[in-house]
Amino acid sequence: MELELVRKRENPLLNREELVFRVKFKGGTPSRKELRELIARHIGKAPSNVFIRKIATEYGKEEATVVVMAYNSRAMALMIEPAHIVRRNEGTEGVAS
Repeated sequence: MELELVRKRENPLLNREELVFRVKFKGGTPSRKELRELIARHIGKAPSNVFIRKIATEYGKEEATVVVMAYNSRAMALMIEPAHIVRRNEGTEGVAS
């Protein structure tokens, strides 16, 4: 998998970086968990502070655009990120409670 940073914006008011990556891959689109861990390593943050908002692929291309919010603290992330985004990133989406 190849990762390229397309855009980076500091948002000091919300204690986060707003990032857009282009990811090139072979086969199917990588899982949100794989992307989250790869991006966290790339930017030097804990995976628990990184939240993927959107993964967009074009039909037939082995390339995706990934919109990411990387927070300085997990507490701040949980206050700001919508509940459905947190569930998606933590792998509990679709699990009966």
